[in-house]
Amino acid sequence: MKYQTDLQLIGYISKYGCFFMCMTYWLSWKKKGLELGYEFLNAIWTTAINRGLISGDLNNDGDMDDSNEALILDKGRLLTLAGLDMSYIGQFAPEAVVKKPGVLFIGEFYNPATKFTHFAGLDDNLKCEYDPINGGSITVKNGVLKSVRVFS
Repeated sequence: MKYQTDLQLIGYISKYGCFFMCMTYWLSWKKKGLELGYEFLNAIWTTAINRGLISGDLNNDGDMDDSNEALILDKGRLLTLAGLDMSYIGQFAPEAVVKKPGVLFIGEFYNPATKFTHFAGLDDNLKCEYDPINGGSITVKNGVLKSVRVFS
């Protein structure tokens, strides 16, 4: 398994890449059984920023630490760039998710104590199956499932 905190990944993936790792790495692993390499993941990230699929340094201050930076803007095209023949269905409240064969889920967790949000791959019961932080994040452990992104 690869994690967003692995040193071989670009620093901004490590800092802000939980949804990116779920969408590219984890969906590839779940759908195709593929273990994407670090170079490929870094290339997807860089290409996605250059093509406007992920927001870059919007205020040109040399980092991606500001509001609305490092956000995935085009989920469909990011899936294609990662080599996945999948579609983004939408974002739903956990109780509104329709479970069908072949559908995969990414959960948005929120920890009210830390006020952090974190994304993780979910199983069919909407429980965390893949946490992009090695050892598991406090946000998933102590937080609540706020919303679910659905892919097919």
